[in-house]
Amino acid sequence: MGSSSGLVDWRGRPVNPKKHGGVRASIFIHALVLLSNAANIANIMNLVTYLRGTMHMGVAEASTTASNFFAALQMFSIPAAFLADSYIKRFYTVLIFGPIEILATSY
Repeated sequence: MGSSSGLVDWRGRPVNPKKHGGVRASIFIHALVLLSNAANIANIMNLVTYLRGTMHMGVAEASTTASNFFAALQMFSIPAAFLADSYIKRFYTVLIFGPIEILATSY
């Protein structure tokens, strides 16, 4: 453990804080999660309005359908987490799929 912070990588080498992680990566990830959740809240409210007005569902049925839809979307985070932790680095996964999610919610 030759580093001053005592952190090592998976091979046991000292971690260089200028190269690994840090505030720059965490700020980007936190901002992306915040914007993604804000978009999801707006979409679920619009989906309930759409289901009530256009699809002629009751309030309870529209709310249940919307919450089931978004629960199914949240279940996709489990295979995405497996993919991120097993094959791709987490930061690269956010860089790849973050813009795709933003584009998908904007249309």
